[in-house]
Amino acid sequence: MAVSAENIIKAYRLPGADVATSELLRRARPGRDWMDRTAGQYAYRCIPMTAANTMGWEYLNPVTCEVRWAGMTAQEDVQVWLENGHRWRPRTHFGSGVVTWELPFLFRTAPGYGLVVCGPANCDKSGIVALDGFIRTDWLPYPFTMNWRVTDANVTVRFEAGEPIARIYPYPLGLLEETVIKIAEFEDDPELVSAFQAWTERRRQNAQNHKQAQAEASLDNASDSSGIWNKAYARGEGAQQHQTVFKPGPIRDPKKP
Repeated sequence: MAVSAENIIKAYRLPGADVATSELLRRARPGRDWMDRTAGQYAYRCIPMTAANTMGWEYLNPVTCEVRWAGMTAQEDVQVWLENGHRWRPRTHFGSGVVTWELPFLFRTAPGYGLVVCGPANCDKSGIVALDGFIRTDWLPYPFTMNWRVTDANVTVRFEAGEPIARIYPYPLGLLEETVIKIAEFEDDPELVSAFQAWTERRRQNAQNHKQAQAEASLDNASDSSGIWNKAYARGEGAQQHQTVFKPGPIRDPKKP
């Protein structure tokens, strides 16, 4: 399938990066460990959250490591332990609890597009937070880094090899400045009012069904709670086109079969 030039993100392998570095990139996945552990995996029934999980591509941590911050601003107040040496290991460049991964790629996007760089969506780690960034990859002639900031002093935070630590996706530069928010009166759109009222009634009915299903499940000691959930959004009822997850394009490496 032909891909237009504006839909291509080039990931130039940097000097010192071997062919295996392409394996550190993958399409974002919907699964999350904490979502798996929710009762009946109910978290996956939140379609907007699951969709966000799949937006873009992820970069995987290349080496198991642990970081610990003494709580001060100096660079040496952040200690990094590595399971083994690795060219693309995390480092401490900035101090103030910040840990930095140099990525083995220089990314370039089409003119008018940049890359949003952030942590994996809906994926938390105790004691540390991913720092978001927006990079002008349509002209930048050098690579960027992925940074996490330790939030809790004197607590050891562990990153496993293969764990996603960064996510990228393209964003058009002019979209935000060319977009406005217009405040409107609800009653000015009768069709929307009608749809909203119908949704409100369905929600009320669904709440009753929820209580009844819970009571029946308790009485029957049954584990199937599928009747509890309102599937209208998941089915895209009322939408001409409904997308519940994103399917980013593949990662193509001409040096790999």
